[in-house]
Amino acid sequence: MLAADATLSRTGRDLFWAQPPPLPTGLRLAQLESIVVPRRGRGGESVFDIARLQTPSASALLVIAFRSPATGKDALAARDQLRTVVDDLRRRSAATSTAGLPYLPVLATEVATPTVIDACVREGLGVIDRRGTVILHGGPVYVHVEGDTPVERTSRIRLFSGKGCRIVRTLLAQPGQRVRPADLASTARTSYAFAHGVLTKLERDGLVSRSSPRSGFLVRDSAGLLKAWISSGERTAVRVTPYFAPNTRPEALAAAEAAARASHVRTVFSLASALLPGEAFVAGLPHGLYVSGDVAPIEEALKLEPATTPHNFLVLRAEPAAETPDAGIYGFTRALEHGTGVALPQLAADFATVGGRGREQAERLVELYARALPPPELEP
Repeated sequence: MLAADATLSRTGRDLFWAQPPPLPTGLRLAQLESIVVPRRGRGGESVFDIARLQTPSASALLVIAFRSPATGKDALAARDQLRTVVDDLRRRSAATSTAGLPYLPVLATEVATPTVIDACVREGLGVIDRRGTVILHGGPVYVHVEGDTPVERTSRIRLFSGKGCRIVRTLLAQPGQRVRPADLASTARTSYAFAHGVLTKLERDGLVSRSSPRSGFLVRDSAGLLKAWISSGERTAVRVTPYFAPNTRPEALAAAEAAARASHVRTVFSLASALLPGEAFVAGLPHGLYVSGDVAPIEEALKLEPATTPHNFLVLRAEPAAETPDAGIYGFTRALEHGTGVALPQLAADFATVGGRGREQAERLVELYARALPPPELEP
């Protein structure tokens, strides 16, 4: 049932352990391990942490489910999951060094509301939050402290998908330029508040800076921002259909674009179809075309045959927020011999998620992007 923890992105849970909550005098909390439990539904797995709580008189093992923001409904769902995990751990611990220590189910969050605390106590769960709340009513441990330390909530903004990625594309398209939230919001067709939220999150991550609240934001490391997009694993293409194309030469690709245009279908090339001369770094890369509309004209023009393997051409369907010229896949495009291709940062991000040697090609494009950057602006 239990497996070793997989590599996880930096989430609220990661920050919880990177900056442990303040504890009352005499209490110590140490994370021991993380476990992944398969489950049904989106994501296919749940992550739990095992931690040792030491008090002046006793110790216990906490089995912690992190949920943020947490609701009373989350407490009910976590209760059943934690009981299953705790029962499994108890059976396995009989012959280990932790034999004899009680396992206590705990819900952890950033800020536990009174409703969440009441629900957890009622359902037999402990509660820990980043404000310093520690409530445990079980086994040899009884602690009831409701914390009041101020906590900056973890941002829920996703930088590299949806509207957030429109902001990122705009920043990458104008490296070396100071930008103001209002101008960025206008270009990316978002609200001022959303654009400002993305910029302040990037500022906290050290990717943009400003010399004063009124100076405008400047990307400190545009190549680093592009690398962060690639490392996120976020995919602009939410659906990918593989084909075999008997001819992917420029004249065939130009005919496909012309056929799409004649049928009023918007398209833009990506992957190997969007590389400029001298940019290809590895062989065997698939060609690709983002399509917004009926794919039939492209299928006919390129004589595409549906395939799984081998395939050499991918039809990409972008997430809705990216299907726009306003800092989406149709914005900041590049002129190709056979039509129009996505911007270089978008191309690098697409290659990074295509599999095979796509990651190597993505890294090469990041290098080329970095070389073309203007000299950094010195802060006053």
